[in-house]
Parts: sequence; structure tokens; C-alpha cells
Amino acid sequence: MNLFVVGLDHTSASVEVRECLAFSTTDLPSALTQLTAKHEGVAPLFDEAVILSTCNRVEIYGITSDDDLDVKQAVVEFLADFHNLDEEQFASSLFCSQGDEAIFHLFETTAGLRSLVLGEAQIQGQVRKAFNMAQRLRSATTVMPRLFVQAINTGRRVRNETNLGCGAASVSQAGVELARHRFGSLEGCCVLLVGSGQVSELAAQNLIANGADDLLVVNRTYENGLDLAARYGARAMHFEDLIDAMAMADIVISSTAAPSTVIHRAHAEAALQRKLALFHEQHMQHSALELQPELLLIDLAVPRDIDTDVMELAGVHLCTVDDLQEVVQKTLAQRTSAIAAARQIIAEEFDTFQAWLRSQDTLPILSSWRQQAEALRSAELKRAMRHLESLSPEQQYVVEAFSRSLVNKLLHEPTLRTRHAAATGEGKRYAAMLRDLWEL
Repeated sequence: MNLFVVGLDHTSASVEVRECLAFSTTDLPSALTQLTAKHEGVAPLFDEAVILSTCNRVEIYGITSDDDLDVKQAVVEFLADFHNLDEEQFASSLFCSQGDEAIFHLFETTAGLRSLVLGEAQIQGQVRKAFNMAQRLRSATTVMPRLFVQAINTGRRVRNETNLGCGAASVSQAGVELARHRFGSLEGCCVLLVGSGQVSELAAQNLIANGADDLLVVNRTYENGLDLAARYGARAMHFEDLIDAMAMADIVISSTAAPSTVIHRAHAEAALQRKLALFHEQHMQHSALELQPELLLIDLAVPRDIDTDVMELAGVHLCTVDDLQEVVQKTLAQRTSAIAAARQIIAEEFDTFQAWLRSQDTLPILSSWRQQAEALRSAELKRAMRHLESLSPEQQYVVEAFSRSLVNKLLHEPTLRTRHAAATGEGKRYAAMLRDLWEL
């Protein structure tokens, strides 16, 4: 069995590359099916697979019984075919880890050690969501469920038992801190949230915590935007009124799940013009030459929500998830002392998973042994019953129950010892002995 992860993240690929390889929620079913389902009698590419796709990473976790398979190249070809890309566009950005390294990679990722914002809380929910999707589609059936449950438990322990989650704990919070650093204070600022998902919700929470009291929400589905606005005392506007909303805002934080950009140069240009007109209505004594309206755009989406050509406009400042390094470095300095404690938890959870994984080595031989014992029990019981025809049904039941109990008790202790041996790395030796002694 070869357990692996192939992917890229913010450390190995730019946002331009990441957005090309991102999987939307609607993409995932067909992608997982392509990876793990039989096609016209052809064996699946992988035995199990989970796809983790977030704004900062695209990672494919898989298991294959084909030890000769070049898993990295297989994933490269899959990604190129699925996203209609040339391999040269992204292959050099991919990393590949196998075996223990892949397990550690997942545990560190879920704990937030590999996040752009160290210790961010969002990643645990994203890992759980990716795993749940794979389970529903039956692409995670045997080893993956135990692996991901262990990983999620690792993340929970790190957050509960260390201070790794102190400071900017999500991309949303880092974006809000970036805005606060630019403006000094968010009090009196009008902030527009484009999108109504989890990132926008976290942004709303952090904005309010940092003093922002004038929030707007624009969403393609107005009702969803209205719900978010109601929860945080914000004003909801229709998506058709995006330019008007931008004109009212000092800061725009966009995080939709759209497959392509939703805010273009024309939006920003029109918003600046309306912002200037609004100012003149309120302050007639100023001339246009004395004013340069400004707009801070923070794009937290991957694929990106905002066209980069908005930066050509005077007064427009655009930040993406790759521009959060200043906030990240500050967070890193605050959390360095918690990293060692987090790694100790990861090591403990890794050992627990490895013990379980080793125990699986003996499952086939123990199953064969019990099947053989059951076959012998059944045959001997039938032979005995031919000489005990005078027994009542109740008596026959007692004899059969006795035979089952006897076999189970005889096998119980050797089974426990074999499983324990497997957990300590001796499983293959015990399996070989059982195979030899019982001719399995």
C-alpha cells in the first residue's frame, strides 16, 4: 500500500497557479469519481482519494496498491486533463510526499502549521469538509477514514492544548488586520463584504471586534446576503448595485466562490467616480483637482474575485491572499513558542495512527484463520449431529452454541496477541507463523 499526497500551496505556487487548479464544490464529485471509480472495466487510478482545495492549497491525498505507479506524474496528468491545462503550467510547483511524510503533512496541515496564517482555525473545517465529501462519494473507505479522523483529532488537540491559535487565526482575520494597519482604525470606515460564505462571516466578526460599525453585504443570492447582514447589523444590497456599494465603501473584502472574477476595472472606475460625486455633494467647496478618492480592495478568494487591472487606477489598492505576509510574520513571531508543543501532539497522534495501520497487516490472515476454524467447526458439528438425531431442537441449539463458544475462546487469546504484535511492528512475523501452522 502506498499512501501519498501530491499538491501545491502558498509556499510553492503563486495565486495565479493555485486558482487554475482549484476545485469548486461542484467539481469535486466528478474529480473524485475520475480518481477512484472503474471506467469501462479499467481499474481505478487510485484505491482511495480525498481532495483538499482551499484558497491556499490544492492537495490530493491518495492510496494505491500499485507500488510501481508514479503517483506524482499520475496526478499531474489528472490535473492537466481535468482543468484543461498544459502540464508545464503547474508541474514544477507540485510537491509529493509518501508514507510517513504524507501522514505528517496532513496532520501538520490540519493543525494549522502549514497555513499562510500560522494556526488558523479554518483549515480544520476545510479538512473535515473534504473528508466528508470523499466519504459520501465512497472514495474514502478503508484507510482514509481513520487517517482523516486522526488528523482532525490532531487539529482539535493542538487548538485546545496550545496557544497556536492566538493572534490572526484565519485568512479573514489577517485581511482585517491588514485593513486596520492601512487605516490605523476601522472606526468610521465603511466596509463592503462581497460574498456571504464562511470567510465573509469570519471577516464580519473580526471587523466588528476591531471597531468597524458600518458594514455592507453584497451577494449574488440576495437572500443569503440578507441573512449575513441581519446577523451582524449590516446592510444588504443587491448584486446589481455592486458599484453603488463600492462607492459607499472605504474597504472592500471579497470572498465569493465564483469560478471567475466578479469585480473588474470598470466596477472600480465607476465606483471612484461616484465616490467623488458623493463627496462633492457633501463638500461643495472642494474641487475635483484637490481630491483623489481611495479604495482598498482585499481579495481573499481563490480563484480570485478581483481583476488585477484595477491596480492601474489611481487611488485603488489591491491586496490578495499572497499579500498577507506582513501580518503572517507578526503572527509567526507570537506563536513560535507554541510550535514545539503542537509538534509533540502531532507525534503522539502519528504514533497512534501508525499502530492502527500496522494492526491492519494481520487482518487478512486473522480473517482467513477464523473462516477456516468456522468451516472446521461446522463440518464437525454436522458429523456429530448425525449421531445425535434424538436431541430436541433446544438441545441441538445448546450443542451448536457450545461449539461456537469453544472455537471463539480458543481463538480469542491468539487473536489478541497477534493484533498486539502487529501494533508493535511484529505483525508480519505473526502472520507468517499463522500461515505456516494452519496452512492458510
